[in-house]
Amino acid sequence: MNTRQLIGTVFDTVLKIVIIIVVVMFTYKYATESYDFGYRIFAEEPVSSTENARIISIGITEEATVMDIGEVLEEKGLINDARLFYVQELISRYHGELKPGIYELSSDMTANEMMEVMSAEDVQQEADSEEESTEETGGPEESVEGESVGEDSVTDAE
Repeated sequence: MNTRQLIGTVFDTVLKIVIIIVVVMFTYKYATESYDFGYRIFAEEPVSSTENARIISIGITEEATVMDIGEVLEEKGLINDARLFYVQELISRYHGELKPGIYELSSDMTANEMMEVMSAEDVQQEADSEEESTEETGGPEESVEGESVGEDSVTDAE
């Protein structure tokens, strides 16, 4: 019976060591991934360099959530991770400020720069208000006609 207890004790010890090793491995793996994700929130680089940049038009509707916007940006190749964009927007100064519209975004922009563009006042509204003030002052009228840009149109930067 003494050998049975010895075998049981050895088996129990080996099992505990295996469990500890597995727990340490998983802890290390997820701690590394969490650190990487946290680091990328503040230090995410643009998807491409200035030389390889592409300008892509995206449309944002009123119903679009930040996660929806992130998924579109990821699908179009403007960002690497929609979840990361969601967290970046959540802690940025542009939280809740993204406005619906059609935007020209470049693949050499950071997520923060894209949020800045998408939270800015509508350029068309500014142009209309300038035109109205020019008409009121009797100055010359200048109008700029823009193209209608669809959600899926893609152009390369030159």
